[in-house]
Amino acid sequence: MRTTISKKIIVLVGLVCMCLALPVDVPAKDRLRIEVYGGMSFLNPKDLNMLSKAEEEYTDVYFIQRQLYKQGYFVNEFPRIFSAFPAGLRLKYRFAKKLSFSIGVEGFYQKVKDSLEGTMSYSGTDWFDNQTKTYDPFQIGLSGYSALAGLHLSFPIKGSTELEIGGAAGWTWGQFDFTNTWAHTIHFWIEDYWEFRTQDGGTLTGDGSGNGFTARVMLRLNRSLGKRLGFFVEASGTTCRLKSLFGGGSETRLGIPGEATWEGTWGIKKEDLDFEGQSKSIKVPSNYWEGWPADQRDRDFSLNLSRVQFVIGFYIRL
Repeated sequence: MRTTISKKIIVLVGLVCMCLALPVDVPAKDRLRIEVYGGMSFLNPKDLNMLSKAEEEYTDVYFIQRQLYKQGYFVNEFPRIFSAFPAGLRLKYRFAKKLSFSIGVEGFYQKVKDSLEGTMSYSGTDWFDNQTKTYDPFQIGLSGYSALAGLHLSFPIKGSTELEIGGAAGWTWGQFDFTNTWAHTIHFWIEDYWEFRTQDGGTLTGDGSGNGFTARVMLRLNRSLGKRLGFFVEASGTTCRLKSLFGGGSETRLGIPGEATWEGTWGIKKEDLDFEGQSKSIKVPSNYWEGWPADQRDRDFSLNLSRVQFVIGFYIRL
């Protein structure tokens, strides 16, 4: 992997040197631009969001379905990631009247967090049963950064406005983490003098990281604000999928001393549940495999960072 990345860096440096060495037929004041930008990305890392979907299915089986004869509720909607906040820095060199070369770095970040609680209760003539389940918090975080090199073709529209199309490619490093803290409490009261209480819960955490190839197409409008300053709006589409993600994990449980920790490669684990004569299969992202049969590994985990992105930025001519 390191050899592959090194080769890509060498190719990138070579392209930069080649473009800088080409003859320039544009004014010196407009050869070099520095751009900064930020905005919003829309994405759907499906395998990562399966952490929320799996918890919804577990909660349905082990809490909601077992309490159907009781009165209560549980809003079974765990948070998912569908957007991120990118920011970037780009250096652009114009080596022909309409053609430019760029190198840049871009980072993105998102974290979603929620607290959920459900209560189910049932009462008889001289007894009362109440159960609660809480998640506080259930949290997923996603971040990463990219190094990109691109080519851009610009067309004057009117006055100080120009249309630009471009493409870029490079490498992305991404990572994610999650925290799931939950508790399940049962109160059982009978005949005014006796109460039985049990409680279960714990905290499960995990993280993963990886890297992979990225490609992007861009469409933008540039508007000059003076001799050296201008701004732009840009829409882009990016394709990027990271595989073979590796990370750690930990778990603590109420009533069990100590903390269990592990490391491993992320995959999709299939777990078959039996519930009151019915069977259900749940697919769970995980990097914990000790003691699990090999046939429970359904497939590899993929962090899909492909996205549609809208940004606004400013540039300075040098």
